[in-house]
Amino acid sequence: MRRAFVVSVVVGLILALTIREYRLHRKVPLEEAYVGGQGATVWNSTAQIRSPVASLSYGQPVLVYQRDGGNALVGTSTGLRGWVSSASLMDPDIWRRVALLAETTKSMPAQAFGHTRARANLHTRPGRQSPVILEAPGDSPVTVLQHAMVTAQQEPLNASAGSPQNPEDWWLVRANVKDAGDVSGWVLDRLVSLDLPEPLPEYQSSEAMTIVAWFEINRVADPASGGYRPEYLVAGTRDPQGACDFNLARVYTWSVKRHRYETGFLDSRLCGKLPVDVTPAKNPGGDAYFRFQNLSANGPENRAYEMKLTMVRRIDVGLSARRKNGRVNPRRSHS
Repeated sequence: MRRAFVVSVVVGLILALTIREYRLHRKVPLEEAYVGGQGATVWNSTAQIRSPVASLSYGQPVLVYQRDGGNALVGTSTGLRGWVSSASLMDPDIWRRVALLAETTKSMPAQAFGHTRARANLHTRPGRQSPVILEAPGDSPVTVLQHAMVTAQQEPLNASAGSPQNPEDWWLVRANVKDAGDVSGWVLDRLVSLDLPEPLPEYQSSEAMTIVAWFEINRVADPASGGYRPEYLVAGTRDPQGACDFNLARVYTWSVKRHRYETGFLDSRLCGKLPVDVTPAKNPGGDAYFRFQNLSANGPENRAYEMKLTMVRRIDVGLSARRKNGRVNPRRSHS
């Protein structure tokens, strides 16, 4: 009698599990989703004691069959079924924005290089309230592509009709994130540290400026070292930026005679917009070019410059404008 009871209990449990699995696998998917963050672990159940089944990579599409608290039953195109954390899933609409952002930034020229100071959220748009793509770990390499300034939204308890709202600087970056690869998104400026090559940190400090973009525009043979010295174009800021991404530009050239870097070009009366488009010299000491949009008193203007050896001159100004304004010093257009 006891043996028959035990057998019936076991059979009942097997039948119940079979029915449960049948129902789960016969479920019509509720929605589509994509794996976000640094991927997701698939578990065999939502119980406290459970086993991992597989791992899903960032961006992998899944179908969601059931929601249970903070967990979701998902399935893949290969037939894998299991439970994942709901927080690891991304809404299809957000994923489409991520894909569009990745496509848009694919051909954008790099403006600077750096790394995240700490864990940093990448957003679909500049602004704290925009959807988060993923959280990049601290020290993740980033390529800076674009700048934006937005007004920080205040907390409801602190907001008032007459209270000023502080603007925040945001960078559009392409971050290299572990287990996710290259991911494009907007990140707060203060969460990014730029990796300036020598001697730019010294110039940044001595000139009391903040460098926002730099480019190796040329190289020059240096007999003393038996190699080549890079020459840099720099865009930076002083004081609040407002509508300007940068308000000064510098070109630092290497003096073979004096064995040091010198300022070959400077302009401190700009309201430039990123990106700066640079055509570096093909050969050391060859001709180089750079272009950017400047917001002048007469409206936006597209500026173009040419670098020959250590001489930099503006080349977009027509002959009549040159006669009207007088001859421009090719080394210094403004001071």
